[in-house]
Amino acid sequence: MSKKKPLITYQTTIKFPIEIYIHTPTQFIIDHVTDLLPTWKSIPRSILIILLYAKIPIETISQETEEEKERLKQEFLQLAHRMKQISEQDNYFIEIIDPQEGKPINFNDTKMNFDIIAIVNQSLGFNYYNTEQGCKILHHPTQKTAIYPSLLVSDTDTVIIKNLLEKSLNNP
Repeated sequence: MSKKKPLITYQTTIKFPIEIYIHTPTQFIIDHVTDLLPTWKSIPRSILIILLYAKIPIETISQETEEEKERLKQEFLQLAHRMKQISEQDNYFIEIIDPQEGKPINFNDTKMNFDIIAIVNQSLGFNYYNTEQGCKILHHPTQKTAIYPSLLVSDTDTVIIKNLLEKSLNNP
């Protein structure tokens, strides 16, 4: 399990926590950047792993869990777009990865998808398991399966991305 301390912020619709971890890209991302991010001309230098706390465990398929996943996705996108806008003002680039599809939000023609659960596992050491339907479910140390993982990829280093993140959190 990760010894890294996350930056904590809160969701806008309900005041549940969001954990944000700044990390270097996994070797898989670096090795497969042209298949994952075909429009990129450089190697990503940092990733932001964003874990949103859910109101309920989200490992089962039901109307309630699908609604909660959609709410969490919208929370993530709101934060991600704010972060992207702040970064672009400083001439840095952030790619928003769709948490459900594993593809860049604005570019779906990729040869590979990001496996966000595997990235969280490799970067932070959080366990996961596979459902009978073939889905990977993250097992958070305190939230168990009431967690929604998401990902941003950036062309800037971890120090600058931390400053940009703090700037975007202070300018909602």
